[in-house]
Amino acid sequence: MNVEGKDSSEETKTQSSLLHPLFDTRFLNKHAGNIVNDPKIAIIELVANCWDAGATSVHIIWPTKPETHFEIIDNGIGMTEEEFGSRWYKFDYNRLNSQGNKVIIPDSEGIERKVFGRNGKGRHSLFCFSRDYKVETWKNGTKSIFSVFQNPDSSYPYDVKLTDKFLVEGHGTKITCEFDPYVLSNKEQLEVEDIQELVGTKFILDPSFFKVYVNDVLIDPIDILENSQEYECLVPDFGIVKINVIDSKTAGRTSKQHGVAWWVNRRLVGEPSWEDITTGRYLDARKKVGKRYTIIVRADILEHEVKEDWTGFNDNEKVRNIKNTINGYILEKVADLFKDIHHTEKMEILKKQKPALKQLSKSSRYEVGSFIDELHKRCPTLNQQNLEDVINVFVKMEASKSGYKLLTQLASLSPDDIDACSNVLDEWDIMDAKTVLDLLGDRLQLIEKLEELVEDDKTDELKDLQPLFDHGLWIFGHEFESVEFTSNKSLATVIRNYFDKKNIKTLKNSRKRPDFVVLPESTIRSFSKNRYDDNTGDVCGIHKVLIIELKRGGHTICDEDLHQAQYYAKEIRKAGRIESNTIINCFVLGTNVELGCEFSEIGEQKQIKLHPKSYSSILQNAHARTFNLMQEIKKNKGIDEFIDEEVDEVFKQKDIDDF
Repeated sequence: MNVEGKDSSEETKTQSSLLHPLFDTRFLNKHAGNIVNDPKIAIIELVANCWDAGATSVHIIWPTKPETHFEIIDNGIGMTEEEFGSRWYKFDYNRLNSQGNKVIIPDSEGIERKVFGRNGKGRHSLFCFSRDYKVETWKNGTKSIFSVFQNPDSSYPYDVKLTDKFLVEGHGTKITCEFDPYVLSNKEQLEVEDIQELVGTKFILDPSFFKVYVNDVLIDPIDILENSQEYECLVPDFGIVKINVIDSKTAGRTSKQHGVAWWVNRRLVGEPSWEDITTGRYLDARKKVGKRYTIIVRADILEHEVKEDWTGFNDNEKVRNIKNTINGYILEKVADLFKDIHHTEKMEILKKQKPALKQLSKSSRYEVGSFIDELHKRCPTLNQQNLEDVINVFVKMEASKSGYKLLTQLASLSPDDIDACSNVLDEWDIMDAKTVLDLLGDRLQLIEKLEELVEDDKTDELKDLQPLFDHGLWIFGHEFESVEFTSNKSLATVIRNYFDKKNIKTLKNSRKRPDFVVLPESTIRSFSKNRYDDNTGDVCGIHKVLIIELKRGGHTICDEDLHQAQYYAKEIRKAGRIESNTIINCFVLGTNVELGCEFSEIGEQKQIKLHPKSYSSILQNAHARTFNLMQEIKKNKGIDEFIDEEVDEVFKQKDIDDF
């Protein structure tokens, strides 16, 4: 570049014949990039230069139409003529080598601060507004004034001229220009308010450390970290990165700057966003949560990886590894922070899916709940409708679970599992194996549902429990496995008449099932197995009777309950519905069994057998009769009392259909 004001008397004819490199007119635009093309970046670079100069006070005059005069003045260390020349005359000036990464704040008794600049490109910012500008800088008792301008006839990107020099006290720098309509014609037009907000959100301003005025108005310092929640993320090999989460309900002005904001040495890199190039989106910015929170990552460990214009970080393996670690932590923290909101969304979906979920086992319902949690965590950009659609498909897949996971399960089998499958198939036909496994699966699901209901005092015995025992007579013993045990209406009528004679009124059977007897504190169901003639094979009576009385949750079985069951049996026999040698098994089930209340057999031939049983003992028997497979499955799969609170909450709520 051409530098006027220097003594050129020593130049010789030989020297004048030297060739100098030429610069294309596009050079400065490519060299400085956004710094000379984006007014927002340009003004931030100018403020950053004041910071790097150790200034504690910066005054900006931003022109309001029709005015055009712009200036920025600071009380930093300033420059001598020689220092200005060594920096302004040199492209890609190496700030760190020449001045170090810190500056001593003038008049501060040696207080240091870290600088932002590295290559001196920020000084070109004025060319974003005008083709010429003036620099006044004073230090060590002397002020130097320079004119910096672009000359279309020059071979250099710009020329510099020393225009004046005189004695003055103090230190600082002042840069001025007149806004050029031609230069600004295709650029964003900023107002005073835009500059105030821009500076206030790009720097963490400490009024005792760094004040910035715009048109004599002090920018209100945003103590954005004061009301934030702080976390620490350990990045292996690099150290701790502090992360602050701000709720806009308490943090005020930052509500306009939502998303994840990456800060380096108290300065924002790029713009806050819920989107990241290395991981995709953290969440959908259009959601309520996206409009509420700001997450600040104080990534000082990346200070040497910031792009020259501070619009982002360099794209290299180091940056990707560090950001991946931090982003993983943020995603975990996002899921935790938005738990309440995700809880509400999850509850809405579960309520809509409740009719379909009722057809699933308890463990399958929990799988659906867990799947919703994973979607919230891994796909935070899904809107509510898309989330509901995905869950709807997943619920249907759970309903037909025996088929849709087979291929993936086979693909993930270990060699030992494959050998085990091979051994099974050597001994079993595949359809026989499927029949047995389906039967076991149904029984395990039945146990799950019973475990869910029996201890709940809100359980409806008629609606919830008795129908389960239609398919669960096998729980009471191998002798009741036979499909020949069926519900018997005539025996239920005898029991109902017994209560009528005792002036104990049975309740109305809302399900219109005559084989049920419904009492205020229990329900009674009778089953029978036919007797067949040995010669003709015809039905010739009833061989066995099974009576099941289910007491409401919380009830303790006592001798009086057994005596009442004994009366049912005697009434059935007195009514002539069974033979004298027909065996009657009465199971009375409750939450607990009173001490001393035990199994007993009544009659000369002990035809009446009374079984007081707690629900827990019945379930233990069920587990034993399924070879304790449920415990083995949980053990092999590493499942330890897996529950889902939202699923349980939805199923505790009664719907209109339930009533």
